[in-house]
Amino acid sequence: MSDNVTLFPNILQPAAALKAYAPIGVKFWENQETALEGFKEFADGWFARRHKGMQAALETAKHIGDAETPSDILREYQNWVTREMELLAEDGKAYQQQVLRAGVQLSAPPEAPQADERRTG
Repeated sequence: MSDNVTLFPNILQPAAALKAYAPIGVKFWENQETALEGFKEFADGWFARRHKGMQAALETAKHIGDAETPSDILREYQNWVTREMELLAEDGKAYQQQVLRAGVQLSAPPEAPQADERRTG
């Protein structure tokens, strides 16, 4: 083979050639850390919204129990459904933002070593 440039260096190549690939590994793990932080932020937000929804449902159940007319019950139910739909929309927005951030991280090309660094000795 006349081309001395390989995608993966031979294990017998000098350490300098192998070190040329280290930035790719570092960038990969930095991206992993960023992704995990993003997923934690998303999950924390999701749990906070679920907690709000649970609290709203509990309050609605109490108000329905105290309602004096069917229209009072319906109004409480409609208020609860409206709040749940707002939380669902917030979930969708947070998910969309998370997917976009992850896409940016995944689409960033790794920094490849320079061609002269990859040449065999």
